[in-house]
Amino acid sequence: MEAKSQFEGCNTYGPWGGSYGDEWVYKPHEGFISKIIVNYRISCVVDSIEFQTDSGKGEIQISSFGVSCATGTTKEICFDCPDEYIVAISGTYDVVFDEYGKMILSISFKTNQKLYGPYGCSTGTAFSHHVNGEVIIGFHGRASNDYIHAIGVYGMPKALALATYKGKFMNEACSSMPMMAMPRDAGPWGACGGKLWDDGVFSTVKQVRVHLGELKVIYALQFEYIKKDGKSVLSQIHGGTDGSKIELVDLDVEEEFLTGISGIFGPVEGCNGLEAIVSITLYTNKRIHGPYGEEKVAGYIFSSAASPGKLVGFQGRNNRFLSAIGVHMEYF
Repeated sequence: MEAKSQFEGCNTYGPWGGSYGDEWVYKPHEGFISKIIVNYRISCVVDSIEFQTDSGKGEIQISSFGVSCATGTTKEICFDCPDEYIVAISGTYDVVFDEYGKMILSISFKTNQKLYGPYGCSTGTAFSHHVNGEVIIGFHGRASNDYIHAIGVYGMPKALALATYKGKFMNEACSSMPMMAMPRDAGPWGACGGKLWDDGVFSTVKQVRVHLGELKVIYALQFEYIKKDGKSVLSQIHGGTDGSKIELVDLDVEEEFLTGISGIFGPVEGCNGLEAIVSITLYTNKRIHGPYGEEKVAGYIFSSAASPGKLVGFQGRNNRFLSAIGVHMEYF
């Protein structure tokens, strides 16, 4: 099913099921879903679903939909977030009582670690959805005062979701330890080996040129910096020169500056185990640029910590492609 933008940084999938009942939405203000409680009757339907999210600050956001049946079965599913996160759902729906129309009969949740369910009876029309390269961060659907009639999901790119989650806790740690010196340099993240490079420190970054090609990898990056005297300088091309396409990220240096990066590194297809940066996303004080490259691949996620400062230079390593990337920060 085609995704459409519903929240900033999120895609909407579904819902699957019937049209009876009222619309409901559960999207946490912050953090990942840490617990789901499903109430169902083995011989019939899913009566209710409750979602819980731990903000990491001792606050639990809870919302429930439908009504739990006193004679039903209740199942609590606890997730080890942020290391465990939901990547797929599946289930079945059908008409059980004519006056209620279609309703959810069973449901399963799949994380990056295991499968939970199915809960309910697996008869009727089946549905399933896997958010490739994304994390399920919320749910939506339809419910009456008695049953869950439809369910869908909100997906967010995995690198962005994890960077947002980890960045939030880094901000909290920094605010609780104001005397701690924050590192000026972070990274590089990526594959081992390759030739080291370091552009140094500038006033700000004006432009990023992302070199892409046929393979699912970042071929190279090149940066235009603004020096302290206001003059611009173009860096060398960091990586290989076989890319056939260049994506330009232009920043309005009067109002916009880079605050961090995230991405994925992993094996390059057809290159005998060679690893490189396969996806990168750039964060500014105004917006998110990217992701550039391929997120729907197996690999390792990296992100620079969210912090009260701006990115003023890059460092990293090269092989045939961009093998690793790091940053220089200036803190406010």
